[in-house]
Formats: sequence, structure tokens, C-alpha cells
Amino acid sequence: MQEQERPRRPAPSGGEDLATRLDRLSRVDAERVLERAIRLQSQRHQGDAFTPDQIKRIAAELGVDGKLVDRAMREQITQAPPARVGFLGPERLVDRVTVRGSAEEVDDSIMQWLEREEGLRPVARVEGGIRWEPDRHWTTSTRLAFGSQSTKALRGMPEVVHRRTPLAGEEQVVEIEVETGRVRATAFGLGAGLGVAGMGAGVATAFGVAGGNDLAQFASVAVPMLAVAGGTAVVTARAWAGSIRRGISRALYGIAHPELHRRSSRRRGRGDQRRRSGFQRLVEEVADALEDIFD
Repeated sequence: MQEQERPRRPAPSGGEDLATRLDRLSRVDAERVLERAIRLQSQRHQGDAFTPDQIKRIAAELGVDGKLVDRAMREQITQAPPARVGFLGPERLVDRVTVRGSAEEVDDSIMQWLEREEGLRPVARVEGGIRWEPDRHWTTSTRLAFGSQSTKALRGMPEVVHRRTPLAGEEQVVEIEVETGRVRATAFGLGAGLGVAGMGAGVATAFGVAGGNDLAQFASVAVPMLAVAGGTAVVTARAWAGSIRRGISRALYGIAHPELHRRSSRRRGRGDQRRRSGFQRLVEEVADALEDIFD
């Protein structure tokens, strides 16, 4: 008697096979699939920049909860972007802070701090903000000589950029960005100068000392000097970058909490400072400085 053949299961179709494989995806694989799907969906939209509404629409088409999208956008906007760090430090320094208030109120706080405390002047508009440069006018230099609530580190840079991004409700994200080209160039120049001096001293030693191995004599002087040159460049760049970071942090804190600064409160009580002459503003700054001294 022949053995009865068992019925064979039909081969799964492509869709069923894919579904079976997706059931076995790890969490990491699932995140990669969703990330790829979002990228493919975003290719349907023109341009490289997306508005919050476009991001929400893409997420809705993929079935992502809108509350999760709002949370993710908030985390992304309020977190400073990672810096590209090289041998002599990052190419730019960026930090952000969330400020409560309307767009007009926050813009006023930004202008007050960067103009009055940092000694900067607006020179051009950029996407979402303004580019600033040091104000070299004699009234500004004289006013800052009487004191400032800033670290004055931003005033030592060729340009500073601030941007403001609205969040939900009465909240704004303020970002300050500083390019570090001057920092890296100065540190490199200092290190290069010491390196050249070390090489020259090594050559002079090799040819000036009679007897012995010329290469060994050269290396005994040049190598330590080159090490000192490299270390000096790195230390200089990092110390200067640290000073700029503190300056950015101080500026953001001053913008976020203008009510904590006495001079800012006094200026708000006096009205619009831009309508006053340079001499009047200078007199008021001297008065503010004297009040701070005798308080």
C-alpha cells in the first residue's frame, strides 16, 4: 500500500514573505526601515528644507503619531548640532537656548544684548536671523570700557550669527554661531612659527657643532621644538575656543533672562535707545557704571 503523500504548503508570495521577514526584524532593523521610508517619502518634496507642516504631513502618511513628531522636532531644534572637530578644534561653535516670550520680545532681547553688552552691530540678514560684526565706533568702545555684562569674547571675532526659530506656544529657540577660522589660523601660525624656529635651531646645531652625527644633533634640537610647537598650537586653539564657548553661553543666558540684569531693566525703563544720540547713550552708560560701582 503506497504511503499517502502529505499536502504541501503553497510557497509564500512576495508580500507574505516580506511580512514574515518584517515580523522578525529587530528594533534596530525596524528603525532603519522607517528611516529609509521617510527618506524615500521626502524625495517627493522639492527642496532641501522642510517646514514643520511638511514634516508632520510626511509622518502622517507613514502613520507616525503627531505628538511623537512634535516631541522629536522639539528635541532636534533645541539640541545644538554636532561640531566637526579637527586637529585645532571645531570649525564653528554653536549653542542654543529656549526663551519664553513672543517673537517681538525675544528679538528685542537679542538686539539689546548683542548691541549693548557685546558691542556688535547688525550687518546683514541670514535665513532665520542676522549676521553681526564688531562695532568699532568710538562711543561703543568707550561705553564698553566702563564695563559690560558679557565676556567680550564675541566682540573679538570677525562675525557672529544669531538665529531664532519659533516653537509651539510662546517659546523661541535662539541660536548663536561663531566661525572659528581666526582661532585656528592664529593657533596654526603660532605653532608654525615655533616649528620653523625649531628647524632652524636644529640645522644650526647640526652644522655648528663639530664631530658626531649631524642627523642626531639636528633631531635632538628640532624634534623637541616641533613637539612644543604642536602642543602650543593645540593649547592655544582649545583655550580660545573655550573662551568663545563661555561667551556664547553668557550671551544666551543674558538673552533668556533679561530681567536679571540691572542695566537691561534700567534701559527698558528709559524707552527706545536708538532714538538717542551717541553722546546721550554714552552719558547714560557712564551713569549706569557709577550706579554699579556704588550699589
